[in-house]
Amino acid sequence: MLITHIYFNGNCKEAIELYKNALYADVKTLIEDSNSSLVVHAELTIHDGLLILNDFGNSDGVSKSGGYQLCLQFDNEDELKRAYSNMEFESITINPIQSTDYSPCTVRFEDRFGVRWAFWV
Repeated sequence: MLITHIYFNGNCKEAIELYKNALYADVKTLIEDSNSSLVVHAELTIHDGLLILNDFGNSDGVSKSGGYQLCLQFDNEDELKRAYSNMEFESITINPIQSTDYSPCTVRFEDRFGVRWAFWV
């Protein structure tokens, strides 16, 4: 099993809420630091896949999406557009919603936390 782990800089709980609302993520585990309320470890399931997140990991305090993207395949265009609409605020569009040779509807973007996503049908 391959599991993606994303590090945030103090806004992990905010990212979890966005992913819950936009992608119907289910929070399986949420462990917070009792002194700072930062997320020490969280596990979400999204479309039957596991995603691990936390607020720690980079010694320089910079958490930047690089060299990866999270990919989600949706059952239909309406689901994709609803999820993208919920995540679009303060995001950076890499490729706008469009049809391609491999999908009738796809979009690539970086969310407001710097996490890179690719959605397709």
